[in-house]
Amino acid sequence: MTTPQIALLFQRPTRKMLDAQAFVPGGNDLRFELDQNGYLDMLRVNLTGSYAAANTITITKQQLVHAIVKKFLLDVPNRETPINISGSAMRVFNLRNNDFGTFPADPVPPNRTGAEANALYATREDVFPITEDVTNDFSLNWIIPFHRSVVDHKGALPVGGLPKLYFTVTPCNSLADFLTTTNGVATDLSDFAAVMTVEQVSFSAPPADANVIPGTEGAGYVVKYDEQIDVIEAAGVAQRVNIDPTDIILAIEHQVTIDGVLDGVDVDRLYFKVAESYFTDPNGIPSWQKTMDDAAEHGAPFPEGTFMWDGDLPSTGAAGWIHTDGINKIEAGITVKTGTSLGSIANIRTAVCRLIDLTAGA
Repeated sequence: MTTPQIALLFQRPTRKMLDAQAFVPGGNDLRFELDQNGYLDMLRVNLTGSYAAANTITITKQQLVHAIVKKFLLDVPNRETPINISGSAMRVFNLRNNDFGTFPADPVPPNRTGAEANALYATREDVFPITEDVTNDFSLNWIIPFHRSVVDHKGALPVGGLPKLYFTVTPCNSLADFLTTTNGVATDLSDFAAVMTVEQVSFSAPPADANVIPGTEGAGYVVKYDEQIDVIEAAGVAQRVNIDPTDIILAIEHQVTIDGVLDGVDVDRLYFKVAESYFTDPNGIPSWQKTMDDAAEHGAPFPEGTFMWDGDLPSTGAAGWIHTDGINKIEAGITVKTGTSLGSIANIRTAVCRLIDLTAGA
């Protein structure tokens, strides 16, 4: 009798392009009907387009351009909602990981140059140029993962046994949601046109005669992404962020906006606390130190104003997970430097990656 193996060793990946749809800031939601075969592993999203810029513009404020997507949503009837998150927050979770390939592999290197350049690949790399008096071509990408990692498919969604599902994308209200120009984007930017395409990556069910370790298809779990926004009320005091103490928490991300832009320079200190246990110095650690810690743990720094409490690092695995059984409080505190002008928009966007065990208590 053969030794049972994980399901992944018997599953075949399949890829399907969903219908391409026009993307209009302030326009209607985009709804992509999912193919319902096997186990949904991930969606790869690309937004490609162009716009014209006037000849005397000055960019005065710029957010993470992936905020062009207000929300990604996949609502599953009679099951936990796995995806309910903004484009900017999802982008940071993409940067957190480098294992969203179909099978384990080294991180994808940058596009080669010279004789080894691939023009098709280069036109799909993340770029949003802002050059005056020309038509600017842009391309933005996201991966919407349903598995925990490339080697652990906890969270794979068994779409074959579910009602019809739609992946919904809500565009930003306006390009002004993440860009501020001298005369306003309505005056300085024009002729915007963009198309969003979605590739669905799924895995087949293992063959009926395969000796599979039960549950390793991952369908007994949900990997869930959600977020909240807390207004920064004052500089010089810790702004408390209360995080819902439910499920298993894998990672928590903060994006700090001060005076309308992502800003880490004006953040003084951060602390993190679970129940009565501090994961940092109770008074917090300097923001520059947290930025260094994040870069050391993830191989590169995150975008400006972005911080991560990551309990699911490759080096720690499940040992770093935050199990919330019996926990009634999880909080982070972020202090903006005394004297900083908060401006008209000052907030903390907090996104959480959770693991939900659907079999618990069964």
